[in-house]
Amino acid sequence: MPDVPPTALRRGRLWLAAAGVAVLALAIVMKADPESPATPAPAKSPAPHGIDADPRSARAQIALPREPGAWPGPYGLSGVNGFPVLNSASVREFCSARGRDCKVAHTYTDRTSYDSMTSGSGWTFEYFADFDGVLVISQALVPDRGENLAADCAAGKHDQNWRDFGALMVRHGRGDSIVRLGWEMNEPTMAWRGRNAADYIACYRKAAGALRSANPRVVLDWTINAHNTPADLCGGLSTNCYPGDEYVDIIGIDNYDHHPWSPTKADFDRTAAAPEGLNWLFDFAREHGKLFSVGEWGVMPTADAGKDNPEFIRWMHAWFAEHAPYLAYEAYFQRCDGDFSQSAVLRPNDPKCLPNTGSSEVYTELFKR
Repeated sequence: MPDVPPTALRRGRLWLAAAGVAVLALAIVMKADPESPATPAPAKSPAPHGIDADPRSARAQIALPREPGAWPGPYGLSGVNGFPVLNSASVREFCSARGRDCKVAHTYTDRTSYDSMTSGSGWTFEYFADFDGVLVISQALVPDRGENLAADCAAGKHDQNWRDFGALMVRHGRGDSIVRLGWEMNEPTMAWRGRNAADYIACYRKAAGALRSANPRVVLDWTINAHNTPADLCGGLSTNCYPGDEYVDIIGIDNYDHHPWSPTKADFDRTAAAPEGLNWLFDFAREHGKLFSVGEWGVMPTADAGKDNPEFIRWMHAWFAEHAPYLAYEAYFQRCDGDFSQSAVLRPNDPKCLPNTGSSEVYTELFKR
């Protein structure tokens, strides 16, 4: 996992288009209250059809047209999380190595307490103050080891915390950012996991409503963990925890090459089509009129693959290109912490990381275009 910046160490551990599509993307844009505080506007680049192309505005960037068959192309939102530190310098290092600027930086709040992950998360924005792109923030619904707080959240007892977080986003000029609220609720290690689907949904809705009340420009991303939902979470199916279209702007998935890994393209396609898979959830998003995201993805040579798998990079890139008109953004996940996760690419000289040489070469070949 990425090292936490010095001031954050005291706060605890982090975890890390077709016309129809343009109309759908603009629906996200138009949800914002026109009277809400505006994000500070950096210099704007030319954009088609008179669309505001503020590089820091999730809404403006998502509204740009993305043609099928190419990724990232001129307007695709492609990026990475900060590794080994959750800051803009780590993102720039990765993007320089791949040979193309990143339009998205993915970060995470602290999860020590409700205060630390909401009003106390100013450092999350400070460490990306000079990043001239879209910020994606993964935000928990309850703190670590706070499973017993889900019912309180569902009852609205933490609404002020969510209003505080929305106000914090606006104060740091990042109101128009993407928040992956309560992501991977179908993953057994998450404190906010959907042990009780009704509590999860009610908590998500309360958090979303309070957050939007303080920051109407926020873009909410509801994301699942790919491949498997245990029977005791969300009733064994992630979409049983879907909070409803009113509370979601983007539907997304975290998709790694593990459990099961994909030794062949046929395996990749079969896994994508199966419940909790890439295509399965994409179809669910389209049925609900939502754009799609892949907020975390990567190779996983320490899992059941047991080796680097550069073809997974190639298949994912082809999938992004095919679905580009409906893909709000994607972010590769950089991490290497011993036996658990070795998804990092483009880090051949980091002694903590497996080099993943083949994947690094393929990633650079495809994503520098």
